[in-house]
Amino acid sequence: VKHAKDDYTDAFTKENFAVIAPSILFLFFACYAPALAFGALFDIATEGNIGIFETVLSTAICGVIYAVFSGQPMTIMGATGPELAYTIVFYNICKQLDLEYLPARWWQGMWTALFTVLCAITDSSCLMMYVTRFTEEIFSSIVSILEVAAALTAIINIFLSDLSIGAQLLSVILCSATYITAVKFRDLRGSDWMNKTYRKHISNYGVVITIILGTVVTNLILGPFGITDLGFLNVPESIRPTLNLSNGEPRPWLVPPMGFERELPFWAIFLTIPFALGLTILGYLDQNLTEVIVNKKDRLMKKAPGYHLDLFVCGLGMYPLLSILGLPFTHAATVRSLAHVLSLTTYETVPAPDGKSMVTKVTGCVEQRVSHLVVHLLMFVSLAATPLLRQVPQFIIIGIFLYLGVSSIRGNSMFDRMWLFGIWDKERWPDEPFVTEVSTATTHKFTAIQLACFAVIVMLRYVGAGGAMPFLIAALVPVRIWIVPRFFSAEDLEVLDP
Repeated sequence: VKHAKDDYTDAFTKENFAVIAPSILFLFFACYAPALAFGALFDIATEGNIGIFETVLSTAICGVIYAVFSGQPMTIMGATGPELAYTIVFYNICKQLDLEYLPARWWQGMWTALFTVLCAITDSSCLMMYVTRFTEEIFSSIVSILEVAAALTAIINIFLSDLSIGAQLLSVILCSATYITAVKFRDLRGSDWMNKTYRKHISNYGVVITIILGTVVTNLILGPFGITDLGFLNVPESIRPTLNLSNGEPRPWLVPPMGFERELPFWAIFLTIPFALGLTILGYLDQNLTEVIVNKKDRLMKKAPGYHLDLFVCGLGMYPLLSILGLPFTHAATVRSLAHVLSLTTYETVPAPDGKSMVTKVTGCVEQRVSHLVVHLLMFVSLAATPLLRQVPQFIIIGIFLYLGVSSIRGNSMFDRMWLFGIWDKERWPDEPFVTEVSTATTHKFTAIQLACFAVIVMLRYVGAGGAMPFLIAALVPVRIWIVPRFFSAEDLEVLDP
């Protein structure tokens, strides 16, 4: 309430608007590309029940609601890896039990909304004080690997399809070329090409440039090569839901809670409760872990965060609406949120402590709601162009999804320490505290425990027990509190798990 007015007016001062305007353009594409990538995977995994149109619409709706009502509008909502993985689990359960997916998900979503509101009004976000880097790194690793695995699974499945050999090979080539090109654009920022300004702007829009280039080239070569069965994005020809009913008509906009064409059994309403609990846990972790990162002290933010309010907005304002409309849930997306914060961070150049050089220092962040709001209003506008996406080859977007998954691995200390198992020349080890301040055996033991927890949780996803995944992720907290300290001294844990 205190900042209700200046959350908007601050954006239009001359100094701040010069920062916000380019941030809006950059962030729109930074949100739109993942929405396409996740939408393509949702479409494959749910056999058209949820697709690209629904994912973009969900992102737009949640972004506008969150921009207006949240306590921390610097956090960006979007589809995430855990949500995708759990959607696949729940869809497969519904398929095995011969339940219509979207009506069952209506109830799962409503239960999730209730549980999330209960979490908010009981101040459950305070429990995040017990979540340390041990849990954060494992959770982030699970997110990354599930995204990579989803992309690789789509690639493998292309060879099990009825497509021609030419279409299969071209799909893999497109996926690989897209991934490599996106990586090259990302790395352009640190290269010697052109100048710093051009490198920055081209790198920022590298993913979008990659999609456009790939689409143009593919459509030019299909005719000469005689390939007629290449897969393109499954997008409706007009603004309507992706799913068609048995009569060929699109499903209604509002999902009937008791079924489209088959009555949903009464017991199915209660069957969705444990899956709603799992989805609540994933949303809670996604939301709070991302906000902890966004609200770090070194960002120098002046306005207070709103952990409990943000959960309340998700539970009361977003989840019920998404359930009624049959749209995928959105959670706080770490990479997109960080991109938002960094694009609005202000710097100054000051003398270094030695007085011989200059260093860049963070001076603050342009905290306001306008950039978040405008970006997601633009997402609504983009829905009008959704039919054009029918020209985009599906495996270009799968390549982007692979790129997003692999890129999110960077900076994860667990993976950095994991590589040390294969680097036997210690002179080539990084100059990090986990190398210089604790013994090698201790570092390896801590990493091995993390990897074991990580492997067990990921493995359950692929042996038919994926429904337990959120509960095991939550169990990492008591494991860290009561079990891990038995194997390490307090001094070692201060270095390995600060």
